[in-house]
Amino acid sequence: MKKERVTVGDTLLFGGLVLLIGSIIRIGASIYLPAMPIIGENLHIDKTMMSYTLTVYFIVFASFILVAGTLSDAYGRRPVLLTGMLVFCIGSALCALSRNFTLLIAGRMLQALGASMIPGTLMAMIRDACSDSRIVSLVGWLSVLGGLFLVASPMIGGVLTHFMGWTANFWFLVMFGAIVLVVSLFYIPETHLFEKRTPLNFKRTLRLILVMLTSSQFLLVMLPVIAFFTLQGAFLAAAPYIIMSGYGLGPVEFGASNGIIVAGLFIGRWIGAKIYQQYGGITVYRYCGYATLGVAFLFLLTGAGKLSGLWSFLFVVGVFAAIFGAISPVGMKSSITAFRENSGIAAALQGATLLGASAIGSALVGVVMRYFSNMTILGAFSSIAVFSCIISAFAAFKSEPV
Repeated sequence: MKKERVTVGDTLLFGGLVLLIGSIIRIGASIYLPAMPIIGENLHIDKTMMSYTLTVYFIVFASFILVAGTLSDAYGRRPVLLTGMLVFCIGSALCALSRNFTLLIAGRMLQALGASMIPGTLMAMIRDACSDSRIVSLVGWLSVLGGLFLVASPMIGGVLTHFMGWTANFWFLVMFGAIVLVVSLFYIPETHLFEKRTPLNFKRTLRLILVMLTSSQFLLVMLPVIAFFTLQGAFLAAAPYIIMSGYGLGPVEFGASNGIIVAGLFIGRWIGAKIYQQYGGITVYRYCGYATLGVAFLFLLTGAGKLSGLWSFLFVVGVFAAIFGAISPVGMKSSITAFRENSGIAAALQGATLLGASAIGSALVGVVMRYFSNMTILGAFSSIAVFSCIISAFAAFKSEPV
């Protein structure tokens, strides 16, 4: 294999900064999960409406991320990232000050607006600065980081909620976001050089988006990952009620129980990277396609009550996480590489589709529970999981990632 040249993105400092910045949106999405039932009680919001605090967040996120990508191609990555962190902190403060559902939703929308400026821009920076193998590695670590915060964030949130009340979760986000903002202000480099920037042209941007959405190199390759993000959104909305209400765990134990997700993501990332290095992305997709059909069957058994109990549920989720950890770095790297000259827009569209999928997943939990009132929340989640896994497997067999 041809040896890749070392770039600024291959340094340890750059990798650490990328993971630190990426942690903002991940901790922001999950820290308040243990507090959701308590927020609902205090603000008189039922669990269906509470799931919409996730849905609205993802919808706003997905809607504005395309604008952020266009701005980063025109004006550079740094100003977009720094502005996003500032707006995220302001939105978190509004959530903390909320005393009714309207203000809470407004704060979540502002959080999402700020957060929407981060992931696509960050992915474009990685594409700007890193070699191909480094891209797969960093994206894989971002996936593991996301799983880590599924454990750490609810544990932090559970402790904060227990000792200081639910508002402490959002004040923590304000402080954490401010720290990352200051560090980034001093150390994050500008990776999109002036001579490579493209002037704002929204007609051109819309044409590019249309090309990407009709290209198998983008949409078909991303479809397995999109389906997995749909399931991730459903998990975020359903897991607090399944694990805490259904299995009787407290907020801190809820966070700890997600350790199997981190283990699955880490193992999957490692296996996927090894297969990618030796055999390429197509082989990763084919193996993951077969594995996804297997996990769809496990989710079907879970929903039907044939696999019952906390540990069975966590095992199935852990297997899903391993497949997710293997396939997502390859798909995300491939879809951006196919449109390397417009990586900002490609990364933004990628983020929009993934966050839109998460919004659909979280909304589906509320919809299924509302229209199938006899179904348990575990049954609703399992049915969404089976459907998502089948779509992911089908697309993995048809895709040819680069």
